Amino acid sequence: MNVTQKELSHLIFLADVVMNGKKKVMMEETLQCLIYIVKSIHEIELPDNVVEQMHLHIEKIEEQLRSENDRLQEIQHNLAQPNQRKPLG
Repeated sequence: MNVTQKELSHLIFLADVVMNGKKKVMMEETLQCLIYIVKSIHEIELPDNVVEQMHLHIEKIEEQLRSENDRLQEIQHNLAQPNQRKPLG
């Protein structure tokens, strides 16, 4: 099944509304639609400035995920050693 340019443009419009309007309740559905599209594409050509912006966003996402993961590991480590905890500092 093919998706028309009109349908893609409408999805882009909806994604912009959700993102810019901070409509968190609709973010999951929006991301799922975009993921379906991206998974169906094997290769695309994009302008250099778009690729640069994507790389910046990817770096930011990876950095945030690593930071959260490090913090979770620290918490788990501290919980695994109850005798060494200092609950009040």
